[in-house]
Order: sequence, then structure tokens, then C-alpha cells
Amino acid sequence: MERYQDKSDHAREAESSLPIILAAHGLLLLVLVTLDVNYPAASEWVSAAVQAEFVNPDITSGSPTQIAQPAEQMQIVSSN
Repeated sequence: MERYQDKSDHAREAESSLPIILAAHGLLLLVLVTLDVNYPAASEWVSAAVQAEFVNPDITSGSPTQIAQPAEQMQIVSSN
């Protein structure tokens, strides 16, 4: 039979992993700031990478948008 684990056990596990997560985010932030300070071209790399993710966001449609119209006239039938 499985032993029931108290919710406080899960809370302790979550609390113990929080400093590790914060340290990892802090380290990532430190690396990014260091790259930005020492290699100004790195910001251009990041900008180019972000722009590559989007497919020409400045594109405008050449023709006006047409709203689809039903082929036949629709009739409303009431139950009165």
C-alpha cells in the first residue's frame, strides 16, 4: 500500500528548489548583461534573431479586404 504524503512535504520540496531557480535566472541575467557590456554587437545579433522569427511584420495587404457574401438570399423562418 502506498503511503499518503502530506501536502507539507510537497511545499518543502518547492521551497528548496526556489533558490536554485532564482540562481539560474540570476546567472542568465548576468551573462546577458556581460554580453551587452563587452560585446555591443551582441544586441544586433539578438535583434536580427528576433526579426527572423517574424515573417515581415511590416507587410500590408495590397488589395482591400472583401467580406464573403452568401451566394443565395437567406430567408428567416419564424415559428409564430
